Amino acid sequence: MPTVEEYGVEPIPAELRTVGWRDLFAINFTFFLNPVMYLLGAFAVIDGGLPLLWAVAAMVVGQALAYALLVIVAEPGVDDGLPGQVAMRAHLGYWGARLLSSPYRVLASTYWFAAQALTAGLGAQAIVAAMTGRDLPLVPTALAFALLHATFAVLGFDVMRWLLRLVLPVSLAFTGIIVALYVNSSDPRYDVGRVFDSPEQSLTWVGFATYVTVMCGASLTLVTNVADFCRYTPTRREMRIGLTASALAAAVVTTWVGGYAAVATGEVNPFVALAELTSSELLLMLLLIAIVVQGLAANTTNVYTSGLSVVNTLPRLGRLRATLLAAVAAVALSAFPGFVNDAQAWVTHLGNLAAPLTGVVLADYLVVKRRRIDVSGLFDPAGPYRYAKGVNVAAIVAVGVGVAVYYAVPASWVKVAWGVLVAGLVYLVCRWIGHVAVTGEAEQPLPVPPRGE
Repeated sequence: MPTVEEYGVEPIPAELRTVGWRDLFAINFTFFLNPVMYLLGAFAVIDGGLPLLWAVAAMVVGQALAYALLVIVAEPGVDDGLPGQVAMRAHLGYWGARLLSSPYRVLASTYWFAAQALTAGLGAQAIVAAMTGRDLPLVPTALAFALLHATFAVLGFDVMRWLLRLVLPVSLAFTGIIVALYVNSSDPRYDVGRVFDSPEQSLTWVGFATYVTVMCGASLTLVTNVADFCRYTPTRREMRIGLTASALAAAVVTTWVGGYAAVATGEVNPFVALAELTSSELLLMLLLIAIVVQGLAANTTNVYTSGLSVVNTLPRLGRLRATLLAAVAAVALSAFPGFVNDAQAWVTHLGNLAAPLTGVVLADYLVVKRRRIDVSGLFDPAGPYRYAKGVNVAAIVAVGVGVAVYYAVPASWVKVAWGVLVAGLVYLVCRWIGHVAVTGEAEQPLPVPPRGE
């Protein structure tokens, strides 16, 4: 049976790192197989104007770009059992991570939590209306979902892994039911050939580039905590397979499900379409249960990682109390429907910081530190990651420049790529200028340490 997790931000001992790629696949796939991702797939069709197959392609490309970077950022989780926020101290400084990146992750994860709870509420509204003819109030319904989701997250990683194992087959069954409803519908709008042709949509580079950025930026919000997923994983190879395969598979499935309904109906809420496709109360009840458990799977992870971010900032709280605090904030945000009604805009705003931050972390980790982190120094406020009073000023400047560039370039330029590249280059230039000004010579990179694969 799963137990309540005892570890906070300290490294996980090597003997406890037993989570292989299959478990990691289940965790990450189930995390992404959720109602909000269906909604983003629908937005790619309605807002981006993309035909279904091009909507899927855009989201998969965005996810592939994100995880090509995230699997590198996740290495300290595998190598040293570190949570992501602690590893961030090496790049942003002891206090930079505690006071800047941790609050950002709390903001991002509580947003995703609220969006999940509200989307689950919208799904419940549509299905209950089809079953009973009654309209559920959105905010109280979303808050009820949020309280359920938050309760499981507080218990920790082992409970989360156990729960997601149970949720995965339910989520897959839900997806199978949706596909069956789509392809067996007598409504000509759902004809497979018509939907694949997407006669009311047309491919444009702006629409494609926009949703590459939306998907990539959404996933890059995990940059400060992707290591949390795999600090119980024994090797980099297991981590790369588990994370990348699950993320790409989920992008295909969720975009196809949300986008298919959007092409057929012209609506962004796929749950309304599902409720209209069947009159079977048993089937509708199964769909309602699936919506509950899918939102539960995603939000358990959101609050868990948010709690680790809080405890990184305030270690004295401990993981349990920090996660409780994060859960309260996440539940409170679930009372604001604007978080889901304007999901595309919110995801873009979150990505505008995530992309430059990713660029800085990668430049520092790969070029400056050569994949080498002093683990004991991460916990020493006067240690090697003190920088300027605990803050890596070059990193903060580079992130700021990257954010400005992200907003300045047009959507057709694939904003997320510019945010990553410019911030990374600015960081390296700032580091070089600072080192030459102090020592009179260029900074020499550390040798690459051997690592088990």
